[in-house]
Amino acid sequence: MKLLGSIYIAITILVLTTAIGWYVDVHNEQMHERHLDVHTQLEHMVRLQQELNGMLTTAVLEENTLRASTYDRVGADLDSTLQSVKTLTVTLGLSDEMTVVQADQDKLRTIEAQALAAMRQEQWPQARQLLFDDDYRLTKKIYEINSETAVGALSAQLGAQAQHFAQARTAALSLRVGAVLLLIGVSVVFSRRLRDELRVREHMEHEIQAANAILEDSVRKRTAELEAANRQLAILSTTDSLTQLANRRKFDEVWQTEWQRAARQGTPLAFIILNVDFFKRYNDHYGHQAGDVCLQQVASILSSGIHRAGELVARYGGEEFVLVLPGADMADACASAERIRAAVQAAAIAHADSPLGPVVTVSVGVAADTPRIGAHPEHLLRAADAALYRAKAQGRNCCCANPIESA
Repeated sequence: MKLLGSIYIAITILVLTTAIGWYVDVHNEQMHERHLDVHTQLEHMVRLQQELNGMLTTAVLEENTLRASTYDRVGADLDSTLQSVKTLTVTLGLSDEMTVVQADQDKLRTIEAQALAAMRQEQWPQARQLLFDDDYRLTKKIYEINSETAVGALSAQLGAQAQHFAQARTAALSLRVGAVLLLIGVSVVFSRRLRDELRVREHMEHEIQAANAILEDSVRKRTAELEAANRQLAILSTTDSLTQLANRRKFDEVWQTEWQRAARQGTPLAFIILNVDFFKRYNDHYGHQAGDVCLQQVASILSSGIHRAGELVARYGGEEFVLVLPGADMADACASAERIRAAVQAAAIAHADSPLGPVVTVSVGVAADTPRIGAHPEHLLRAADAALYRAKAQGRNCCCANPIESA
């Protein structure tokens, strides 16, 4: 704020001093013109008076009236010049001097008028006496002295006013120089402060950029961690914790999606459901921990039987597993089901308490259909479930298919 105040003061001084300088220059020029005009008129007035004197003197000496024939015209010119000088000197303080000059001139004109009248009457001795009388010559000398005094007073006044204007101009110039120096000083201080502020701002910008970079990196890492956590949560929410197969929730999502896709594209869709035979006896005989291991082994066998993209194996609940086979018709589904049943039996997972033999076996139900838009997908699940019950009724460790018509 102090810097701004100094700048405003300096600018105000510059404006004021410039205006003062302009005012001084203009009035100084006007003063010079007026004084020059007065000086010129005074000199002209003296010359006219000398011309009148010479004219009358010549006429008397030659006793020739014609020599003074232009006296009236020159006298009128002298009177006009005197009035012009008086008008110009009203504001110059020369009124006293001009009053004296005019009085002297009036006295001379009175004597000259008498001499001129005598000449016109051919009274030459009287005319010579008037013009060569000591009184006339003294009056003429006093007139010349007073005229020179007026010119000197004018010159003195011109010098005094010129000095006054010069002092004013010098003062204005000094103030202007001071204002310029003040502006320069303020500019230097302002420039230093500006550089300091720019350095501070640049330093702050670097710190902010560094902080932003750290923050952005932290946000990226946190975002990546959150995304990974969300993916893990998504996997956990759709994965069976025991077998690492898809759980019932994931199955429901995939089943709806594949059913709608098959209905749009007019392609077949197969569903397989299987159940570990006599699994309760297995748990009772070997214990639940061994039962969990048995389910994990069966799940591994089922996962290895997946061959095409889009196929899904899920734990349906307890010892039940399901398979979704997009694009598979009944023949393909039955072949897959038989491979799975045989692979489980070939794995030779011990089951000493099974009525079917010493190894774990599965019963499989198969259903396949070509869905139509608007049809309900539950009928295919129910058909496979019914086929599974028939497989159990036929002695287990077998596959049963349930050919259906699209509902």
